[in-house]
Amino acid sequence: MKLAKFKKIILLLVFWPSIFLIYHSFLINFDTKKYWYSSNFSNKIDIREPFAKQLSNSAKIDDFDNQFELKLLLNPNFLSTESKEISNFNLEFIKKIEKSGLKFKEVKSSKILPIVWFYFDTENDREFFVKNSIENSFISRYIVYKNEGNKKTKPLSWFHYNDQFLNGYNYYLSKYLPKSGFDKFKESMSKNIKIVNFEEQAKKDKSTYKTPQTKVGAIEFEDEFNYNFKSYFNDNNIHINDLGSTNKWIKPITTKYDENEPYHSTLVSLILGSKLGIDTKSTSYLSIFTTNSQWQKAIEWMVETNNVRVINHSYGATGKDFYDYKEDAFFLDFLARKYGVINVFAAGNGAREYSDEKYEDHPWIDKKSLSLNSIVVGALDDNSEPWKIAKNKIADYSNYKTGQEYYELAKPLVVAPGRIYNPVTNFKDRFVRGTSFAAPIVTGLISTFLREKPNLDNDDNRLIALKAILSASAISPDYSDLTIKRSGYFEKYGSGTPDFKNMLKASENTYFISDQKKSDQETIFTSKPFWVNSNDKIKASLSWMFNAGLLKNKVAAPNESSYVSWWWFLTPFTPVGLPVAGAAAILDAKSKMNQHKNDFDKWSETHINSERLKLETTKKNQNGNFVSDYDLYLQKLDSNNNWVDVSWSTSSKSNDELINFKAEKSGYYRLYVKKFKSVIFDNSVEDKLALSYLVNNEK
Repeated sequence: MKLAKFKKIILLLVFWPSIFLIYHSFLINFDTKKYWYSSNFSNKIDIREPFAKQLSNSAKIDDFDNQFELKLLLNPNFLSTESKEISNFNLEFIKKIEKSGLKFKEVKSSKILPIVWFYFDTENDREFFVKNSIENSFISRYIVYKNEGNKKTKPLSWFHYNDQFLNGYNYYLSKYLPKSGFDKFKESMSKNIKIVNFEEQAKKDKSTYKTPQTKVGAIEFEDEFNYNFKSYFNDNNIHINDLGSTNKWIKPITTKYDENEPYHSTLVSLILGSKLGIDTKSTSYLSIFTTNSQWQKAIEWMVETNNVRVINHSYGATGKDFYDYKEDAFFLDFLARKYGVINVFAAGNGAREYSDEKYEDHPWIDKKSLSLNSIVVGALDDNSEPWKIAKNKIADYSNYKTGQEYYELAKPLVVAPGRIYNPVTNFKDRFVRGTSFAAPIVTGLISTFLREKPNLDNDDNRLIALKAILSASAISPDYSDLTIKRSGYFEKYGSGTPDFKNMLKASENTYFISDQKKSDQETIFTSKPFWVNSNDKIKASLSWMFNAGLLKNKVAAPNESSYVSWWWFLTPFTPVGLPVAGAAAILDAKSKMNQHKNDFDKWSETHINSERLKLETTKKNQNGNFVSDYDLYLQKLDSNNNWVDVSWSTSSKSNDELINFKAEKSGYYRLYVKKFKSVIFDNSVEDKLALSYLVNNEK
């Protein structure tokens, strides 16, 4: 009896602590399971805020379910960079994942880059997927987008509606839209057109019948396009690729119609390329996204599928913290360098943001708009007028700051009017303002300019020409207390306010320079002399690109077949007949395979594909720099017939240089470009530069 009681006591002593440990372990797992990635168990994993949250401060975003988005950067093992082969590689990778039995809900793949995105039902599924594929040599990096908290917003399909309902709503919209709405929109557009000196070109386009010759795109976040406004585009010619708008015109019954109406994508498109907008002779393309994969697919749809080369981006958060340059910005720089894509970004509206009943300063130009080959546009304030261009002031909300490493960059490059009447909303009669509406004005100027100057519309010269011409032709602000960067650009205004007529003039004074000299500290270009009258202003700009890791000659991943020796083919036979030779064959084959794996891993650490290096490797090869250091100088011919430097721009970390000089004396002047330090490495593509200048009597 005593023995039985003793056994029970022993069992209780063992059993209850076990129950506690199991229960305690369950609590720990339950509490931390959602944040399994916080342990940072692999350097292949990057943790990011939800992609939608990076672009919006709306409280609604906290409730949005991104379906546990997981982005994989892959390592292709072939030489070709053709889109078809990359797409096939991505699809083959997905098939292998499916065969492996790893569970996922949905998958999307890129057509241009070796990138795929997986989506899951639960965080547990995502964790299991990552931990059980972490050794896969074809996966270079995992990017995990957080999906924490209780998500209330349903998947995107929850918002789908049928077309019949939409048609009825459009009838209601057109019936009750205030008749004066578009009159006010046209009036506000007319004023903005005058501010950027586009009035003459607008009249010319209106009186000239031309079929659309240019393509211009807009990538928008969240807001659905209102199809009732399609008739305001040439022959209803706006192509819409709605990949995931979540802010819909047809709201759930519990939502008030006048609450957060999704006008943004429609209004930006109207400003950019409608019959009442800037480029009235263009074919418009619009793509709407919410997740990272949708953003990438939106750009691919523009660039790869539709050959769009001028794209407006009127989105971006106004966060408290600065977000550094990442792979999305690197991707944009690659598109610019290889295809000549001009990405125009709104600077953002956080410089004086109202939050928690007080104004806060979040003036950052960061994330994607930090891409060195992109154009960033700030906004002028509401009191801007066509008759006082140089005296117009920057809007207090317009972002202008970057991290210290990027301070010399020309961000913003220019500023434009950002106040416009909004004809899209149904129940509010109001003007709206923001850099979102300044950016499409500049984007429209660019696409119109390329239509007028088709000789500049090629992949090699398009971007560098436009950056140099925009800078050289802009009207500088006329204030005494302005901060000027070493690159010559104003901290808040960039080069100033665009002037379309000046752009056309500056295009006649534009040079393209290919740097083929090997040594530093050399003059690589000198312009022809030009005459300048006293009191005239000379404005000159030099622009070049970040090469984004592009290689001159392709470097393929190590091919497995080249590592297999003839010994390998003896292995099925020799262990029996020739045991010594068989053992040697097996050892040699294993050694070759291990060597292939090591070489492939080494290649994968440095290459995105056969024509591109990864960002870290690119900067390492360039001694930590993004771009080469070129300086711009202005000289005057003196009375002794000697050329003397009179002005210069000598920043070290910018890929744009600007000179703004007022001539005290009449005479001959010229410009020259000096290479201070090159970052070109073996097998890198060479630097290409554009220089533009304008002489005028701007007051």
